[in-house]
Amino acid sequence: MIEEVVGNGVVTGIKVRNVKTDETKIMETDGVFIFIGHYPNSMFLEGQLIMDEHGYVITDELMRTNVPGVFAAGEIQDPIYRQVATSVGQGAAAAIQLERWLSEQE
Repeated sequence: MIEEVVGNGVVTGIKVRNVKTDETKIMETDGVFIFIGHYPNSMFLEGQLIMDEHGYVITDELMRTNVPGVFAAGEIQDPIYRQVATSVGQGAAAAIQLERWLSEQE
């Protein structure tokens, strides 16, 4: 388990702790990438939106879910890229589609 990123303005290592023995040591490295999880945090939508077996919300190419007026984008519906950069673009697309859908409701 990573306990600390080591360095002074530049990463030089990480302090790790063995969770079984409680032993700590410094591992030298020049970079750290934090990854939060492999599956989306979508269980609060269970039974409301159609999801795949891993919990990704299913959408069409216009980011529409199975519920009219509900759109999904980014890590909650993208099992391929799961990156902030692609999620931002998908979020913008979903927002545009939502605005169009709302305009049609008037």
